[in-house]
Amino acid sequence: MKNNVSMKTITFKQLQLRLLLFLFVLFTSAVFSYRHFIELPHLKQSISKLSERELDTLTYGIKSKLDLLFRVNFDYAVWTSTYEFIRTLDQEYIEENTVDNTFFSLGIDGIFYLDENLKPIFTKGFHHTKRIDLKFSFYEFDKYPVNAMIFPEPIISNGAPNKLGFINTQHGPAMFSTTQIRDSHMNGENRGYLVMIQLLEKPFITDLSRITLTEINYQSPINNIPDSDLISWGVKPEQITISPFSYIVLEDAKGKAVSILKMKHAIGKIPNLINQQSVFFTALISVLIYLVYLVLVMTIIDPVKKLAKEIKEREGIQKFCPLNESFIVAELALVSQNVNKLMLTVQEQNKILSEQANTDPLTKILNRRGLINALEIHKKLCIRNNITFTVVMADIDHFKAYNDALGHIQGDVALSSVADMLNQECHRSTDICARYGGEEFVLLLTGISSEDLDKKLNHIINKIQQLAIPHPDSPTADYITVSMGAVTIKPTEIVDFDIALSAVFKIADNAMYQAKHSGRNCFVVRE
Repeated sequence: MKNNVSMKTITFKQLQLRLLLFLFVLFTSAVFSYRHFIELPHLKQSISKLSERELDTLTYGIKSKLDLLFRVNFDYAVWTSTYEFIRTLDQEYIEENTVDNTFFSLGIDGIFYLDENLKPIFTKGFHHTKRIDLKFSFYEFDKYPVNAMIFPEPIISNGAPNKLGFINTQHGPAMFSTTQIRDSHMNGENRGYLVMIQLLEKPFITDLSRITLTEINYQSPINNIPDSDLISWGVKPEQITISPFSYIVLEDAKGKAVSILKMKHAIGKIPNLINQQSVFFTALISVLIYLVYLVLVMTIIDPVKKLAKEIKEREGIQKFCPLNESFIVAELALVSQNVNKLMLTVQEQNKILSEQANTDPLTKILNRRGLINALEIHKKLCIRNNITFTVVMADIDHFKAYNDALGHIQGDVALSSVADMLNQECHRSTDICARYGGEEFVLLLTGISSEDLDKKLNHIINKIQQLAIPHPDSPTADYITVSMGAVTIKPTEIVDFDIALSAVFKIADNAMYQAKHSGRNCFVVRE
C-alpha cells in the first residue's frame, strides 16, 4: 500500500529566513548571556574591591586623625612640667601652655586636667578655628556616667596608659585622647589625666574626602538608616554590597553612635543588562543579518577576546596602561571605560598610600621604609654603573635634653629645620635625605670622592652652626649640633662580599658614635 504521508517542504528562502532568525536569536542570546554571566559579575567583583579599598582608606584616614590627636595629647601628658603642675597648680604653667594660640596651633578645641579622682583641676574650651570660648560638661560624671569610660586604667609602673575614641558633647561629636599624666620618663605616682578634645566639623570630613578621593558628608538623622546598612568604623565587613553610599558609624566607649559618615563610592552601581545601546545594536544586527558572520567576527568575537586578554594581561602588572575605549559595540566601550576608571582610581589611591607609607609626616622627607627602598636602588645603581655610594648617619646632639628644656613642640620645629637643611644638601637627583628615627637622619650620596665627602660634611656642620638654633642644656655648644658617621660602599664590596643593607647602616652608625665619643659636633668617615 502506498504511503500518502509526505513531509512538508519549505522553500530555500524560508529556510534561509529561519536559519537567519535562529542565528539572530543565538547571537543575541550569546551577547546578553556573556554580559550577564561573565562581564557583569567581573565588573561587580571589581567594583566591590574598589568600594572595599575606599572603606579601608577611610579607616586609615580616621586612624591618622586619632593618632595625630594622641601624639599631641601624649607629648603634653608625659612631661615633667605637667606632672609637677598637678601637684603645685602653678599658674605660670597654665599661662604658658593653655593660651588661645595653643588651641589654634595644635588644632584642638578643649584641654582638661583631672586629678586621680577624676575631679577637674583646670579645664578650658576654645574653638581653634572660630576663636571663641567653649564650655564643656562631659566630665560631669554624675550626669554622664558613660563618659567615665574614656579614662584608661592608671598604673604606677613605667608607662603612660591612653585611650582614644569619640564622644558626644554639647557642641557636637568630637574625638578625644586621654593619657595618664606622668613625668618625662613615664614614671611617677598617679596624679590624674590629661584629656584633649577636637570637634568633628567640616575640616574633619574635608580631610577624609581628600585622603579617600571620595565625597564624604555627615549623615543625619541616624534613625532613618537601617541597622543592616551601618558599618562600624575600623570593622571590616565580611561582604561589601555594591551601593552608591556606605554609612560608617563613629561610636563612643559604650558602643553608641556618636556620628555617621556618608561615603559616596566612585562607582556605586552595575550597568543595566539591557540599555539603549544594546537595543540599538540588536536592531542594527536584525537589519544587517546577511552580514552576521562578518559582523560577529569583526565587532563582537575579536574585540571581546582582545578586551578580555588585555584585562587579563593587566592583572599581573604594576603599571597600568589604559584599555582601548574605541569600540563599535557600546557595551564593550562601557566595560572598557569602567575598568579604566576603576584602575585609575585604584592607582591614585595606591600612590597616596605609598607616599604616606614612605614619608615622615613631621619633616616631609623619606622615613625609614622609604630609605630602605632608596638604598636598594642605590645598591643596584652602584653595581650597574660601577660607582660608589656613601651612607651618612647624622644625629642631633643632646636632643633629649633639648626636648626636656624647651618641650616637644619646639623639638619638632628643630627637627624640621635640621631636616630641611640636610635635604637642601642633596643637590644631585640621586641624592637622598631621610629621617631614620627620632633625631637621626641618613644621607645617601652617589659617586662622591673622599675629598668632596669631607668638604660636604664640614659644610653641613657649618650650616648647622649658621642655623643657630639655641640649645640651653647642651654641654657641647650654645646651639644645636650634629654628630655624623659615614661609610662609602664600593661595587666590588657589594658583588664579591654581598654586604647586607643592615650592615651598611651599622658601620655608619658606629662611625657616628665614634664621632660622639670624640666630642660631638664632628664627623668620622669609615674606609
